[in-house]
Amino acid sequence: MALKIYPVAEKFDPEKPVSEKIITTDNMVVVHFYLKAGQKIPLHTSTSEVFVVVLQGKGKFFYGDENSYEVLEERESLFYQSEEPHGFEAVEDMIVQAVISPNPQKKIKL
Repeated sequence: MALKIYPVAEKFDPEKPVSEKIITTDNMVVVHFYLKAGQKIPLHTSTSEVFVVVLQGKGKFFYGDENSYEVLEERESLFYQSEEPHGFEAVEDMIVQAVISPNPQKKIKL
């Protein structure tokens, strides 16, 4: 069965980033993150590999520490290896889709 996925602009919260699990299986999880400009997902590590795609907006995507980053815009993506410190900050209102594999079975604090 195929499943078409749509980001929802109304998910933004002016106070904090919002995360929404879209698909969860034993092998992976797909999460949408909704960040207003200036909001941040703090640096963290995971035992999983993470592939992120900017669906809307623009942001800084940190790797290793906050001094090392790539600026990504719509339709651009980045891959993080397992245990690599990573996080991101919205330069503009931003929707990010993250594909995380294997499913880490835990949620990061926003």
